[in-house]
Amino acid sequence: VEGGPGVSQEASTAHARGAAVVPVMRTGGASSGDFDFPQGALQKPRYSTEEQWALLASRDASVEESA
Repeated sequence: VEGGPGVSQEASTAHARGAAVVPVMRTGGASSGDFDFPQGALQKPRYSTEEQWALLASRDASVEESA
């Protein structure tokens, strides 16, 4: 689910406290950066490969590939 302002607020609170936030950017809405989603959470973390991070944003990849 893409999420709206509430999701963005929850992600901002979690990110500010140092929690790992993994946005599924392909869904749009807050997870893709809308509603003041924390920009730092949209940056690839060191524990993710480039391929894994790209799959979270790709609308062409299957859900199974992105999981």
